[in-house]
Amino acid sequence: MSTELRVSQELLHETSYNIDELKNFISINEPKLQIEQKNAYDAIITAVECKKGHIFFLDAPGGTGKTFLTNLLLAKVRANSGIALAVASSGIAATLLTGGRTAHSAFKLPLNLTNTETPMCNISKNSAKAKVLQKTQLIVWDECTMSHRAALEAVDRTLKDIRDTHDVMGGITMVLSGDFRQTLPVIPKGTRADELKACLKASPLWQGVKRLKLVQNMRTVLSGDKEAGLFAQKLLKIGDGLLTINEELQKHELPCGQMLTNVDDLKKSVFPDLQENYTNTKWLCERAILAPKNDTVNKLNLDLLQLLPGQSSTYDSLDSVVDQDQAVQYPVEFLNSLNPPGLPPHELALKVGAPIMLLRNLDPPRLCNGTRLVIKNLHTHVLEATIITGNYVGDDVLIPRIPLIPSDIPFEFKRLQFPIRLSFAMSINKSQGQSLKRVGLNLMSPCFSHGQLYVGCSRVGSSKGLYICCQDEGFTENIVYKEALKN
Repeated sequence: MSTELRVSQELLHETSYNIDELKNFISINEPKLQIEQKNAYDAIITAVECKKGHIFFLDAPGGTGKTFLTNLLLAKVRANSGIALAVASSGIAATLLTGGRTAHSAFKLPLNLTNTETPMCNISKNSAKAKVLQKTQLIVWDECTMSHRAALEAVDRTLKDIRDTHDVMGGITMVLSGDFRQTLPVIPKGTRADELKACLKASPLWQGVKRLKLVQNMRTVLSGDKEAGLFAQKLLKIGDGLLTINEELQKHELPCGQMLTNVDDLKKSVFPDLQENYTNTKWLCERAILAPKNDTVNKLNLDLLQLLPGQSSTYDSLDSVVDQDQAVQYPVEFLNSLNPPGLPPHELALKVGAPIMLLRNLDPPRLCNGTRLVIKNLHTHVLEATIITGNYVGDDVLIPRIPLIPSDIPFEFKRLQFPIRLSFAMSINKSQGQSLKRVGLNLMSPCFSHGQLYVGCSRVGSSKGLYICCQDEGFTENIVYKEALKN
């Protein structure tokens, strides 16, 4: 494919919006902005018009209208025939933004950012992607607090190079949005110091970031739901590390949710009458069980799969080492036994009607890492599934087997498998960005990292939809790094 054709396709992807629809969307929703939202909106649009490059951080806990505001910003720029890129650190958050993609996909970020001292994005100056970035006016980066500081620094270096300027972000206005009460970048086998060092606040770029704050809970404002406002305040106490400690147990007292001590009761509370309700995709997509560790998640998924009617089908992966000289050291049986995070299992058990989660970007923005689907048909070489989250709900898609190479083990091996996992249950980290109606938190193994308890509890908008199972009823551990919350 010629460079000119690729450029035109990339530009078409970012400019093929219906201007009349966008203007109508703006005229309807601009008057709905609350005072703090309006102030943030005006400041960002003014910066876009100045074309000098600014970085804003939209500090927005759940329920404060962050997605509403960011989609309005994107529409405003696009309605004036400008290019506005929507990216997110997680796939599920990307599906909530109009035209959203994951940051790794949009910027071609290196898979392991920490391998080099000054990482750059894999975008050549004459590429189609570079031509789009040269014309870009606004970038919105949602759930940025999950990203390694090196990712932001790599984007800054790349944009300066592509646009031939020393202005921050190459003169593009960058809006980072998120909440530092949530989980920080995951550092395999890392310490507290490693996580804080990888945090965006540790980057030299942070000194020039202008902070915009959203604090008003929109559920309370729009519906007058005082209980939602009270629940939001309790969540902030969890996120800020202000929970009361029980001196005898040396654990924190949980301020919200319905307490359980039995995992079976948790499954029944979150998925009542599963055999009768599983065919209702709306019912299925608005609930999940969350746990801190992947081992717990995998067991929960297999247990709940057995409750669905019908015979399960098992798909075995084809595993091999990338370097054939290592084939003797790492036999196939050993490779089959590996189950690293972010990779599907060697034996993938599925049933029609089972909810699944995509583990790779297949067709962004429609099929992003983190998209939830439900199995419609099981075939030998392809899976037929229906999307149940994001802007493409109801679309039927085909999922093929693809080669997958994990990046967090000491040698390279390739797994040919469907890039999915069951998603009755998911890890707390993977759930970040999801909004659900009913959530079960399995804390029999307690949270072990900053923000996990806050993320788990804040996936719902009401205490009535939150069920928590822990060993000491009503008490658990809450890990909060106060350093990450300082301005």
